[in-house]
Amino acid sequence: MNMFEQLVLQVLLLAQDAPDVAQEPGLNDYLSVYGPPILFMFALYMVLVMMPQNRERKGRESFLNNLKKNDQVVTVGGIFGTISGFSADGSQVTLRVDDNSRIRVRRGSIEGVVKSEGDEKKSEA
Repeated sequence: MNMFEQLVLQVLLLAQDAPDVAQEPGLNDYLSVYGPPILFMFALYMVLVMMPQNRERKGRESFLNNLKKNDQVVTVGGIFGTISGFSADGSQVTLRVDDNSRIRVRRGSIEGVVKSEGDEKKSEA
């Protein structure tokens, strides 16, 4: 055997023992690396954003459903008035703004109930 044949034989033997070429990372590799942080961010978003929004929305719906006649309210436009009635479907509210003036507004445009001075004196006693 000449020197060239021995060299070729050694290269072939070394090539057989060489480890496999590194494969490209698969989907499982990406999920194991990036999956937990993404799930953590999604859970954090749900806790910090979605849950408080749902709680606020339910409280607002409860507030609007508990409105009754003679409640003193303020609209989102800053109009103060007293509820004098509701429409048949309940979507509109008639407000008495002055002795002779009444306006109709959407129920959702009522921002809050205003406490009168007499109510404050009763609650202090």
